[in-house]
Amino acid sequence: MKAYEAAWARLQPEQPGHAQLPEDVAFEADLLRWLRFHEAMLIGEVIPHLYHYLRENPAAPELSEFGHVLIDEYQDLNRAEQEVLQLLGSGAAMCVIGDDDQSIYSFKHAFPDGVREWSRNGREDHAIVECRRCPTTVVRMANSLIARNQNRDPRQMNERVENGAGNVIIGQYQTVSDEAGAVARKIAQLVEAGVSPGDIIVLAQRRPFATPIFDLLRESGVPVKSYYAEAALDSLEAQERFALLKLILNPEDRVALRWLLGRGHNRWRANEYRRLVEYCEQNNCSPRNALEQLSDGVIQIRNLGGLLQRFREIVAEAERLTVFADDPATFLAEWIPNPEILPLLSDVAAQALEESDELEGFFDNLSRAITEPDVPAQVDEVRVMSLHKSKGLSSRYVFIVGCVEGLLPGSPRGQNQAEDAAKLEEDRRLMFVGITRVKADPEGGHPGYLALTYPVTMNLGDAFRSQITPVRQQGQTAFLRASRFVGEMGPAAPQPIASPAL
Repeated sequence: MKAYEAAWARLQPEQPGHAQLPEDVAFEADLLRWLRFHEAMLIGEVIPHLYHYLRENPAAPELSEFGHVLIDEYQDLNRAEQEVLQLLGSGAAMCVIGDDDQSIYSFKHAFPDGVREWSRNGREDHAIVECRRCPTTVVRMANSLIARNQNRDPRQMNERVENGAGNVIIGQYQTVSDEAGAVARKIAQLVEAGVSPGDIIVLAQRRPFATPIFDLLRESGVPVKSYYAEAALDSLEAQERFALLKLILNPEDRVALRWLLGRGHNRWRANEYRRLVEYCEQNNCSPRNALEQLSDGVIQIRNLGGLLQRFREIVAEAERLTVFADDPATFLAEWIPNPEILPLLSDVAAQALEESDELEGFFDNLSRAITEPDVPAQVDEVRVMSLHKSKGLSSRYVFIVGCVEGLLPGSPRGQNQAEDAAKLEEDRRLMFVGITRVKADPEGGHPGYLALTYPVTMNLGDAFRSQITPVRQQGQTAFLRASRFVGEMGPAAPQPIASPAL
């Protein structure tokens, strides 16, 4: 499925000479049949469908709807998205803004060459070379870091002398707990001294580094908000709760029902479900309708005993919860009876409930929080998020924690040397983005503050779950090494300090 989506994101089927293997063709046909039967589509299909609509309908009103098209963060778009925007702007004046040094979304098949090619095709190019946001020390560190990348047009940001040098500190700690404690104490001191919590950002690539800081800040009474909402559905237990909620709101949701029917079985009851689908296709009915008739003895389908029993369990649970549909607060307590087992989903759901007092609105808010997490530029809380999420933001105080090999940069995938080299360069761009979130405000008396921290050890299980390969391990302790990026920031970067107070 990922390969299918990737091919369309890159518009590979549109390229001359592109050929699929027979098994790829068969898989695609089977996938599309499954999606149509379940009245579903992949998120990766949305833009290609739009692309084909615009390309194959030259009289489409959308092609002449816009007089001006302005596109920001062009380097973060994949090939299909860029082509769609080219079509939408074919009769318009277009302005593209982008920086290939900030291309950090290869997982969605971003095409940074698009912004490079844009200025090489006879269009006007206006370079913005002065960094008006960052302290001069950070500009020098960022220039030194990103210059290590080979696949880029050589250039440097210019310092804005008026911004001043700012404050930069690099700290090494013995454990993740020590690191979290130092960061949380510094933030609490800043807030007590009058710094607005909204002026502070904590960046961490994995939750084992972020969660302890979040918990310590919350315990100390510092307003704090986590932006890891999309991880709320990481566990199967959370996915089950979400699918059940979807089925309550729409009993004919075929995807939710199919997922719930397979839950708890090592092969997701594939054979039984295949027989059910065949019956539905032959008799033009939905899976739920067929299972209801089967449960009532109206029809018979051989060898569906396990599937039928699971269906009855799902229906019973859905009916039990539906009783509380008019009381969302009670519904939430019954839907997630043990919040400590699903803390992230519980927190996101509680927030979604505050924004709506009816079930459908609650579900819409919950879905939006998980699938389209919004990170507002102005907030009243300390923000804890990944480096990817910080894109487009700036703050007077920035803490980047967990700066260790295996996270920044991530561990090599080992597929081939070229792909590993490309991933390393993207991770370097990610660190470049992170450190340049720091904003100097000399007029307001804020010089800009950046802290880069890393631990020497962490729990072995947390390390493996975070995809970190330890330097060595002893019992349940993983020994780590500092990110190579710390050493690549050049002479402008301060020397690391052992266990600083920050």
